[in-house]
Amino acid sequence: MSLSPAAVWAKFSPTQGNQIVVTGDSGAGKTTWCAELAAYVRGLGLQVAGLSSPGVFVDGQKTGIGLVDLASGERRQLATRRLIRDEASPTPNWQFNAETLAWGEAVLKRIASCDLLVIDELGPLELLHGQGWHYALPLLERRCYMLACVVVRPGLLARFQQLFPLAQVIDLQAV
Repeated sequence: MSLSPAAVWAKFSPTQGNQIVVTGDSGAGKTTWCAELAAYVRGLGLQVAGLSSPGVFVDGQKTGIGLVDLASGERRQLATRRLIRDEASPTPNWQFNAETLAWGEAVLKRIASCDLLVIDELGPLELLHGQGWHYALPLLERRCYMLACVVVRPGLLARFQQLFPLAQVIDLQAV
């Protein structure tokens, strides 16, 4: 299967409630690929909703993570890189902004339906610790979209697939 956004949309969008999970190591292009899919779907005149988490880079180093509401375009700072790794935290390298996490949760709760739902990304907070975007999992279960595109890192893919066994995997690392 071609991994172009157009090919993926054509294959998975005809039936309500399809899900794809985009995976790959850090730097594989997961967020970029999802942004291309969102742009393609918007170009068709269709509704895109959800969250994107683009990296924030300074001098080529990832220093933070942003958060974008894909329906409105509003942006906030989601996380900053910790100066010292915190092994006691579910996210040892990142300090998450609690207000932005709550804002992201509110964005997800406002989604009644859409053509493309993007959740970039579900990580250890959501899949292992019951934190972060609590509403993301029930939103995915509601299937109020033509296609959901969810970013999950390889180490958490098995956990996501336990919850959503029918989601089709797109492994950008394998490309």
